[in-house]
Amino acid sequence: LFRSRPCCFQFWLLSQHEAGTSVMGNCHLVYTDDFSELTTERLQEAVEHMNAEEVSRCLEGGMPVNHPIDKSGHTILDKFAVEHAQMLNSALHFKGQPNDATRHLLEMQEAAAQTLRVLREHGATLSAQSGALKRGV
Repeated sequence: LFRSRPCCFQFWLLSQHEAGTSVMGNCHLVYTDDFSELTTERLQEAVEHMNAEEVSRCLEGGMPVNHPIDKSGHTILDKFAVEHAQMLNSALHFKGQPNDATRHLLEMQEAAAQTLRVLREHGATLSAQSGALKRGV
């Protein structure tokens, strides 16, 4: 079953036309994975990358927000908390100019805030499990 859809090709074609470039020969289409299967792993990856749009797509697609994501019973909000802590730790160790470090922190915080907003809108709760959830586990 073909689940992907063409993306960006029309814009590329239009830009080539506007630039006066002739478009001939074989074309390479770019496909996105917008219609692929929604899985717990996909939701976890979206949270790892603080991708609020993908988190929303997964949850609106019917994924249960408080379903355990591991054998210890952790939820996706537990995963968010671990990833957010890791993100803050990496911001403290950012190598670069102070203005760049600050911009980096603000961008990460905005992505985290949007992701948290989506999770909370869908009723996400912490599991309150005693087992430690560590990044990459």
